[in-house]
Amino acid sequence: MSLREVGAFLMMCFVWGFHFVVIKTIVGEVPPMFYAAVRMGLVAILMSPFLRWRSGEMPKIFLGGLCLGVFNYALMFSGVKLAPASAAAIALELHVPFATILAVIFLGDRPGWRRILGIAIAFVGVALIATAGETSADPDTRIGLGVGLVAAAAFSEAMGAVTVKRSSGFTPYQLLAWFSVIGTVGLSVMTAIFETGQAAAYEAVDKRLFFGAIIYSAVAASIIGHATYYWLLQRLPVSVVAPSVLLTTIIAVFFSVLLLGDPFGPRMAVGGLMTLAGVGFVLLRNAKKQPNTGVLSEPPG
Repeated sequence: MSLREVGAFLMMCFVWGFHFVVIKTIVGEVPPMFYAAVRMGLVAILMSPFLRWRSGEMPKIFLGGLCLGVFNYALMFSGVKLAPASAAAIALELHVPFATILAVIFLGDRPGWRRILGIAIAFVGVALIATAGETSADPDTRIGLGVGLVAAAAFSEAMGAVTVKRSSGFTPYQLLAWFSVIGTVGLSVMTAIFETGQAAAYEAVDKRLFFGAIIYSAVAASIIGHATYYWLLQRLPVSVVAPSVLLTTIIAVFFSVLLLGDPFGPRMAVGGLMTLAGVGFVLLRNAKKQPNTGVLSEPPG
């Protein structure tokens, strides 16, 4: 990589990794699905020039939008509210094993025993984290449920990635535009049904914190992060870009422990290392084989 590419790579990983700290901070102040809906609304406004209608492809885009713009964020943000940000960041890595499994079912991929072993190690690692039992200063922490919700978000993202892989005719920015529109509508409905006290929470929250988090999530994590990722993919081999998800998680864990005081005992450390090792092995094997699976999708921004 050139120096500029290295800088872009590190910046992207930092933006996505630090995003977990931002999410954890703001969902402690306002309902998570309400925040996700507002965030996606801003992305939809900014990305609206990229909206394009393509006949015959919209059902797949709608399904992909539900997976990648609605359910994954509703589950992930709710999970981050309940689990330490560091645990959530590690659990979200399961989108790679899930996508590999779905690729076998829907896209005819044939994983060898090495990728199967990597998938198994990753799942065992997340299971260790979910049952770690580390205590937290936050009384709302329920690590098992939170990690489970984030794992479900990872599955939703993987399902969306496989769905989108079967569509055609859309650029990445057109997909992001549609997913943000679908996400805004879907998350608005979900927060109205499943959450209460949105208006009161908004009135009480520090507006600089709220809008700063919204801008960071929408502009930095979603638009700048994705733009950088696609720019790197155009210039570098997939095998070089793929490990960005691992560095993103390491950065997320580091800042979560440093700034949020996340508990990180031996069981959490072992589970995290197992998950990263398993996911890393799957990523590298996927990149080597260059399968038509879409499993090298970027971490959710």
